[in-house]
Amino acid sequence: MAMAFSADEVFEMGMDIERNGEAYYRKAAALSKDEKVRGIFTDLMQQEHRHYQIFKALREKLPPKASLPTVADPEGEEYLYLDALVKSRLFNTVHEAESLAAKVSSAVDALRAALSFEKDTVLFFQMMKGMTDEHLGKNEIDRLIEEEHNHIVRIATAMKEIAGKGSR
Repeated sequence: MAMAFSADEVFEMGMDIERNGEAYYRKAAALSKDEKVRGIFTDLMQQEHRHYQIFKALREKLPPKASLPTVADPEGEEYLYLDALVKSRLFNTVHEAESLAAKVSSAVDALRAALSFEKDTVLFFQMMKGMTDEHLGKNEIDRLIEEEHNHIVRIATAMKEIAGKGSR
């Protein structure tokens, strides 16, 4: 199954991921009873918003031809991988992100969901990087991957610190 992606579509997907993450962190911060966890979620929400703005700016800088298919995938493997990443994500819409945040029963559960989201995001961004030309924002995607790695470390550290406290 031959597929082709445009740089515009790839950056739009990145914007969607960041918008959903921002929504999750906003809702989780609002519901958190633990001040430290609320602070972490608030900070992550702001970072996701900044990442969204980066993808938006990259997308706006794309030349008009960037909406044409530019990423060849003659065997459909990249498409299948991308599709599997998207379908296996914790949430795919702002509503799903907010619903998940509202359903978690503890700070550790909220952080565990955030950790899963961030891991999915890193995988997706690594895939995006491989599909992006150097002059269309590959370095910026590298920087975002590094920031998402930092999110994972921060969340994992917080989970370790509050495990057993039972706070929300």
